[in-house]
Amino acid sequence: MRKYDLEEQKKTPYLDAYKKYLKERVAVFDVPGHHQGNIRTDFNKVFGPSIYKSDVNAPRGMDNLSHPTGVIKEAQDLFAKACGATYSKFLINGSSQGNLIMLMAALKSNDKILMPRNVHKSVINGLVLSGATPVFVMPEIDKNTEIVNQISYKTWKKAIDENPDAKAIFIINPTYFGATCNLKKIVVYAHLKNMVVLVDEAHGSHFYFSSHSPITAMEAGADMSTLSIHKTGGSLTQSSVLLVNGNRVPRYDVVKTFNLLTTTSPSSLLIASLDSARKYLVFHGSRTINHVIKLAKEARERINEIKGFKARGKDYFKENGAYDYDETKVVVELDNLALTGFELYKILKDKFNIQIELGETYVFLLLFTVGTKKSDVDKIINALTKISKKYYKDDIIYPDHHYLKDNFPPLALRPRDAYHASLKVVKLKNALNKISKEMIMTYPPGIPIIIPGERFNQSVIDELTYYKKIKANILSDFEGVNEVSVVDEPKKKK
Repeated sequence: MRKYDLEEQKKTPYLDAYKKYLKERVAVFDVPGHHQGNIRTDFNKVFGPSIYKSDVNAPRGMDNLSHPTGVIKEAQDLFAKACGATYSKFLINGSSQGNLIMLMAALKSNDKILMPRNVHKSVINGLVLSGATPVFVMPEIDKNTEIVNQISYKTWKKAIDENPDAKAIFIINPTYFGATCNLKKIVVYAHLKNMVVLVDEAHGSHFYFSSHSPITAMEAGADMSTLSIHKTGGSLTQSSVLLVNGNRVPRYDVVKTFNLLTTTSPSSLLIASLDSARKYLVFHGSRTINHVIKLAKEARERINEIKGFKARGKDYFKENGAYDYDETKVVVELDNLALTGFELYKILKDKFNIQIELGETYVFLLLFTVGTKKSDVDKIINALTKISKKYYKDDIIYPDHHYLKDNFPPLALRPRDAYHASLKVVKLKNALNKISKEMIMTYPPGIPIIIPGERFNQSVIDELTYYKKIKANILSDFEGVNEVSVVDEPKKKK
């Protein structure tokens, strides 16, 4: 575990300034216009006056997120020290904002970057905005669950050696389902080849506060990473942190890009929740996360006693391409159930009042975090037991849905070029071999099935047709994915 200056880490400079301001009963003539709740709306009726009173912008004494010199700067410095980073920046638009900043600060137009094909949609947006050219590195695929797993060191090394002109590599650690890679070894080799290392740690912010978690990006020596503290660390939704290590990416470029992508009206609630979550994690994170890991282990054992479910743990993922594994994730494979994971997702909420993170064709995901309660674990075990009794069938044979997991669409244009190209709208069934102008994905997890610049192949069309048929939550420019936007390519002369 990292050693902290515990006396210093007891401070919550932003939260303290926030409390002081709220006690002063200021006469308000600035934004936001509700002036601490001096209006009566339905929102006010539901939540009471406290949220409105707490919703202030950047009044005197509470610093400025775009150019912090006071309590925000002090809070960010404390967070950087807690995570072993050179400095940090508070994000109020989630790790999506962090991914955009990393790509745009580290890369210029036409620069080449190596990255997994299973990156989040925000990373593809970063390619569009930066103008960088991706070289996709294919991860291992778990054929049983259809989960996209990790990339081995050997595969990363090969990609780096074959692309010596690449300026950076982008790593997901952990994946959405908890698999991690040999991060330290990959970072060392990439730096040897003068490549910047960017890491999406959106689902691993708790790693920094538990000795029972996989290695962090800062410990591995990566140059930048983004953490969704709101996902696993206890802060409010949308609040994340960007960590920077060293100066391979110049601080000027980071700050310039941060200010380009940051609102001038940030939520004080989000900033305060980051300041508060950091103190909690420093002093209580290790004990709490270790307890959560034990709770997740118990849940796997209990789930595996229920017919129709196979809860997968660290050993399983390491056998299927992961170097290490985040044991706070509980991935459950469906086995002989007359249900898909999509249907199970809906049943758990509609019939049992249980909200899970994700349902896929043959798998569902439970997140165990600092806020997980034992009583909620008991509740889902009870629900799965009842579902098993109703839907378990010995003779079920699942159809194969390994669509583009085996055949990713080929990249024909740089994402930025495709995004700005002339538009043509076609029926999905007629999109074969045409270049996509849009990202299409199921959500969650938000990993694109096709991105701007990739050509539609039959695998993409089949997968989207399947997801449409089962009424999965598909995000695209056209509701229902009956139509898709493609590049209007000039006709070839005969």
